[in-house]
Amino acid sequence: MTDGEPRAMDGGGAKPPPSSFRAGFVPITGLPNAGKSTLMNALCGTRLSIISEKPQTTRNNILGILNGKDYQAVFVDTPGFLRARNMFERSMEGAIKRAAAEEGDLCILIVEPGLPPEDKIPLFDPLKQVRCPLYLVINKLDKEKTADRAKAAEDFYSRLLTVDKVFHVSALTGGGLKELRAGLKAALPEHPPYYPVDQVTDRWEKFYAAEIIREQIFKMYTQEIPYSCAVEIEVFREAPGEDDQILAAVHVARAGQKPIIIGKGGSAIARLREASAKAIGSFLHRPVELHLTVKVTPGWQDNPVFLKEIGFYDKK
Repeated sequence: MTDGEPRAMDGGGAKPPPSSFRAGFVPITGLPNAGKSTLMNALCGTRLSIISEKPQTTRNNILGILNGKDYQAVFVDTPGFLRARNMFERSMEGAIKRAAAEEGDLCILIVEPGLPPEDKIPLFDPLKQVRCPLYLVINKLDKEKTADRAKAAEDFYSRLLTVDKVFHVSALTGGGLKELRAGLKAALPEHPPYYPVDQVTDRWEKFYAAEIIREQIFKMYTQEIPYSCAVEIEVFREAPGEDDQILAAVHVARAGQKPIIIGKGGSAIARLREASAKAIGSFLHRPVELHLTVKVTPGWQDNPVFLKEIGFYDKK
């Protein structure tokens, strides 16, 4: 591969799909920390979206492709519902609305048991406009001792929205996912596969290298630091028989954040580099040599030129 091609499963040469094949796009929507990324990773059987206990980790619409013998579900892992405060977050908000209202053959709303905070209820309004079936997926049942809060969530969202089917799952443990996959397959329209049937995402390996570094930033740093960072892959070079060479820049919004990323004597950025290189190598199944720099890009969240360069800015 050169410059990190879209991820495919090991073992090519897949057979052509049958004539009765089903395929479609399935946006996964919900509030931050509801488990959207965990659900997509679990359904696809591979780690495609980064995961953190901190909310609003996902920033892009990431495609994960579930390939069955006679169907293909193309999941769109969207950022969590939010009220946009800057151009960067408006781009995220637009991506959510387009995925829910325009891009779906079937839409998933994933929620936690219980009722949402009252001030978050208006954030579900875009789902009132969906033209495709809406599946309500109540997640995190592995943490519930009774069914009361799951039932409360089912009743609330069924009144708020036009829900076609309800599923109770634990994306973390896999409980209920077999039934959900069967329900997804049944709802997909008859259509040839949109992607090669051995492909698991449309994203390039370069994109995942940046996402993995960002995931490690969420793990290692606290408070506003993870939300103030953007990761740009400046060099992604492969050479047969050698380690991949990756040069990444961590952009921070304010000068005072740079020494926090670097740490005393460079200790923090050394840990970040080591953990990121290990995780990227594990994801790519080959060794990498990672180099990190930290750059101050003041107000990057409202800089359309910078946002376009890193793949976020959308004028729509």
